[in-house]
Order: sequence, then structure tokens, then C-alpha cells
Amino acid sequence: MKNRFNIILTCFGFIVFIACAGDGNKKEAPENNAAEHMSTTSTVEMLDYKIDGPKGVGAIKSFAHKPFDAQLATKGVELFVSKCAMCHGFDRTLVGPSLNGIVTRRTPEWIMNMMLDPATMLEKDPDAKALSKEFASPMTSLGLKEEEARAILEYLRERNSTTK
Repeated sequence: MKNRFNIILTCFGFIVFIACAGDGNKKEAPENNAAEHMSTTSTVEMLDYKIDGPKGVGAIKSFAHKPFDAQLATKGVELFVSKCAMCHGFDRTLVGPSLNGIVTRRTPEWIMNMMLDPATMLEKDPDAKALSKEFASPMTSLGLKEEEARAILEYLRERNSTTK
């Protein structure tokens, strides 16, 4: 009985030790990352989208260039995290290409057409075809509506402005 008590006490002590152990230098994650991100970019000049270049193949034929919309970008963060972040990053290439600088490399029409109908873009757009050869997995349909793609695009604009 005494031996069993010692084993239980030792196990409990070990569990407490593991639970309390950790890196004392860890930084706490901000509670509202999107809000913090928005506040830091309010002083940064927003990049304009690339105007000249291929528009892609799809429903988006033209794009109205408007001033930066922080509310729309906040919606875009949420959509990006839920729909895009599994395959795309900014600091490195994941399953799909890095999106760092995307708004300076591609027109907004091309980006939105790729988000809205990647199958058609991969079939008919020469730039999308060339890009897909670099990656093992083709982009799949995200089921986005046009206004959702526009929100993600505004977030990309904001994100690329802070990393330029």
C-alpha cells in the first residue's frame, strides 16, 4: 500500500513538473491579432494594385480601384485564415505559392478570377498554367462569392503594404 502511494505521489509530482515547466522567454500571443494588425497598418501607406497586365479568364473583367477599406480587409483576414492559409503563406511557399507581393505582380482581376474559378484559370490562362507547373497540387475551388474574394483581395493589399 505504501509503495503504491509513493508511485502515485511520484507520478503526480512528475505531472506537476511537466505542467509548470516551459520556456520562460515565450511571448504571449495577442488576443486580437487582426485588430492589432489593423492598428499597425493605419499609418502605413497602402500599395495600389497592379493596373497593367493579364486580367485572367473569368467573371471579373474590370476592377474599380477604390481607397483602402479597413472593414473589408478585416473580413478578408477571417476568410483568408479559413479558406487560404492552409496552402498559402506570406513568408514562405507552402502547398501553393507565397502571396508576398502578389498585388504588385498580378492585377486584381487576375487574383479574383483565380480565387473565384481556379479550374477555368488553370485550363485557359497561360500564367495560371505556368504557375501550376511549379506546384504539385492545383488550386481547388474555394466556393467564394465575388464580395468574399474582394475582401480577401483587400486583405492581400493591406498585408503586402506592411511587408514591402
